[in-house]
Amino acid sequence: MNIEKNIDRLREEFDLLKHWNYLNAGDQMIPGNYWLKAVRDFFDFQERGRMEDIPVPDIATHPFLIPAFYECIEKAARLIHADKEEVTNIYRPMQVANMIVNDLLEWKRGDNIVFTDLCYPSFPFIFLGLKKRYGVELRIVKNVGGEILYSDMEKHIDDNTKLVSINRTTAFCGFTLNVKKICTLAHKYGAYVLDDAFQSLGVIDIDVHSDGVDFLTSGSYKWQCGPEGAGLFYIRKDLIKTFNPKFRNYLYADIPTGIPFALPDHDNVTNWDYSLVETANKFSQDVCTGPSLFGWNATLAFIERVGIQSIEKRVKYLGGYLIKKLQEIGCKVLTPTDSRKRHGLIVYTTGSYEKDLNSFNHFSNPPIGEKPIKVSLRALGGVGGLRVCTHFFNTEEDIEQLICAQKRVLISKQ
Repeated sequence: MNIEKNIDRLREEFDLLKHWNYLNAGDQMIPGNYWLKAVRDFFDFQERGRMEDIPVPDIATHPFLIPAFYECIEKAARLIHADKEEVTNIYRPMQVANMIVNDLLEWKRGDNIVFTDLCYPSFPFIFLGLKKRYGVELRIVKNVGGEILYSDMEKHIDDNTKLVSINRTTAFCGFTLNVKKICTLAHKYGAYVLDDAFQSLGVIDIDVHSDGVDFLTSGSYKWQCGPEGAGLFYIRKDLIKTFNPKFRNYLYADIPTGIPFALPDHDNVTNWDYSLVETANKFSQDVCTGPSLFGWNATLAFIERVGIQSIEKRVKYLGGYLIKKLQEIGCKVLTPTDSRKRHGLIVYTTGSYEKDLNSFNHFSNPPIGEKPIKVSLRALGGVGGLRVCTHFFNTEEDIEQLICAQKRVLISKQ
């Protein structure tokens, strides 16, 4: 889709754009009419009694039985260029990290995990548990001016590295890694790579097979412009048989007859004495509800219609436009300016925390007659400032409003 030619129609999907200048997709995206309608459809179907039980599941029955569950998997797999057997539905990356670290992998003293000081805090919090229980070494790669240098990753990964945990795009800085290069390095030492793509999926055209990632996860409610409560977990196909999860979900037992509830001689042990299926559903914990799956399904269809490559091209352009305008008024951009190392998540500072905070408050409470500008204030790993997220539905006018408001604050504080 040519986004520029269809920008007015696309913006109509997000009603809050009439009232806000929304530059905050990296936090939580505003609702899209496409998924709101789908969620309402789910409840409408339930209200009409369309939730029959097995052996004849209907439109809005248990989430794991509805077509939307499997349609989400197929669409999500296409979005990351994976096979559908490699993908299942999840809610949050934190859930996946806990599963991989505390269920799938075995640990001993002497093992190490490599991650960066720009890693979103939910993962290091999980890793701290391994350090306390098993004495696993936590190796933290420090950023250099907001970037993670490949040479520094090389220094930290060795034969004792069991897991390399990365943020494809860092949440508090916007630096985007060369994932393929990191995977090649990690695999050289026999380590797995866990890719948290929450700040990338929906804005970057991700190819998991080309990159070589072992595990990838993301939720739906940020850059994917979807509802809270859904997302995806990818596991490389050849690894599915490698792991036997301790979390056993009876719904994915590989029973030749399917769920045996209707069999007259149904026995709760004999009829269930089968291994788990050898797909990503082997690791499903079924935390996504029906409404979330309906909404996620509609969101993935929306992304397909717009086109992920078109989205990435526009977002990188708007990110570059924002960088140029910020530099013109004397702000310091902390996100790499090279479009190969970022997309539309741009972090900058006015020069001091006090000015950044004043700017944030001014954006949220503008003069009468102006739309509030929704951004975030973030800091991690010594990198901190105002975080602006330019997405495909944003315009140059949105950015110009931000720049005008920022200039006003800078002038008033001189």
